[in-house]
Amino acid sequence: MVEYRMAAPNERDEYIDLANYAFSLDFETLMPKAYEKSVDSSAMHMVAADEKGRLRAQVAVFPEPMTVCDYTLRTCYLGTVSVHPRARGEGHMKVLMNMWLEKLRDTYDMVVLYGQRQRYEYFGFTLGGVKFKYFVGEANVRHALGQVNDTGISFCPLFEIEGAEAFAHSMNTSRLAYVERNVQQLPLIFNTLHQNALGVLDNGKLIGYLIVNEAGDEISEFAMENKDDISRTIKAYMQYSRAERISIFTPEYDIYLNSTLGSLAEDYVIETSDMYHILDFANVLKAYLTLKFKTTGIVQGEFSAVMDGQPITARVDASGVTVERSAKQDAVVLTKQQAQALLLTQHSRYMAVTAPAGWFPLPIFWYKIDKY
Repeated sequence: MVEYRMAAPNERDEYIDLANYAFSLDFETLMPKAYEKSVDSSAMHMVAADEKGRLRAQVAVFPEPMTVCDYTLRTCYLGTVSVHPRARGEGHMKVLMNMWLEKLRDTYDMVVLYGQRQRYEYFGFTLGGVKFKYFVGEANVRHALGQVNDTGISFCPLFEIEGAEAFAHSMNTSRLAYVERNVQQLPLIFNTLHQNALGVLDNGKLIGYLIVNEAGDEISEFAMENKDDISRTIKAYMQYSRAERISIFTPEYDIYLNSTLGSLAEDYVIETSDMYHILDFANVLKAYLTLKFKTTGIVQGEFSAVMDGQPITARVDASGVTVERSAKQDAVVLTKQQAQALLLTQHSRYMAVTAPAGWFPLPIFWYKIDKY
């Protein structure tokens, strides 16, 4: 007899061991914000336990409120989906996923995860969002930034700098879109997925930070207090890292960073960000259409639809974005998967749905250290 329930605090070692065994990883070092010894994340884990109390499977959900243009979206990240090898094929993951989604239905606007596409499409998730990836090489820096003065720029581990936590918290909350990060947990959060946080200093003064991988050739988060220091930092970091080529990830709505990188990068690609399960279409539309309105710009127009049973009419005019929880009489009716494909993917342009040009996909993005 299998029992499906929330994990107990005294089962910490058991649910970490299960994750380690299932993935052949060390989750205490991979995800210290959830599994470091001082953190009790048991209330975030739903488990399947056999008649002897042994954990056979688990799914964790980590609350992550997302602020977008002063709107707070109730979002969470689903992860640590683990099944014991001897319990695979018994349906535990399906039960736990469905139990979680039913539990979240009335209290969250959106659930996010990263995983194999078809596996999670069965549970209503859609691969989408927008992530830019730029490639910068030595020649790009030499020619495009040759006249840029990077004198005085240096790098050191971020949390060795006095006041780094307050600075990093302020940098995050100054963005138009950000996942709330507990300031006391920042050193653990910034180490997620083996990332390293580097403070950027100008003659000893902290002016920004970079989140980089262990090899130093990938920047997953680029945060500068002053946009004029972006080019200086890129030039200095290329020399500091000694990498022949680095990749830099950015959200679509980071205007200054994209503008700078677009003027010098050798190449770039547009990728998906994560998989998304939208529970409240009106709230998500309102937040991210407003983000587009305030950053990359958006054409004026109107769109009305019934999305997964939710009637919605969105309008954009010179004053901004409005979203009503009602639909016009001739509004298109979309299933959940159709609605999410329209809102979240580049394939919206191929759908037989009339929508104002450029509204979709919505610019949803998750930084790497905010993932689980």
